[in-house]
Amino acid sequence: MTKKTALILSALGSLVALFPAIWHALFSCYESSLFFCQSPYGTVVSITLPFFPLLLLTLLTYRMKNEVFLAWWRFAWWWALIIAGVTLFLNTAGGGGGIGIEGAISTGFDIFVLSILYAVLIIVSVVKIVRAYLRTR
Repeated sequence: MTKKTALILSALGSLVALFPAIWHALFSCYESSLFFCQSPYGTVVSITLPFFPLLLLTLLTYRMKNEVFLAWWRFAWWWALIIAGVTLFLNTAGGGGGIGIEGAISTGFDIFVLSILYAVLIIVSVVKIVRAYLRTR
């Protein structure tokens, strides 16, 4: 994948995730029949949230050598897909049952798991970028 394609893809994904905030600022969501005010669109937004760090890190690597970008992108793309998959699973999993986690504890657990995944994405990305940059100097 080229830098330009990655930049466009991550920018579009970020816009999809940002769109509900813009929508809510422009229109009220008291009308529940509006698609962008309904719960399924919230799932789409949470799945596209990994595009924000991808956009920032793509902008960081855009002016660097292509080897630096590719070393980072190979990891980041797959890890972002893992985050999206785990997010989809957590959003669509039924509450209760299993090990008995439900309610506020379940939400806290979801946030904890996603925080770890995002932290790994950002920390490993920065390490990969710095290592590849120092190798290509």
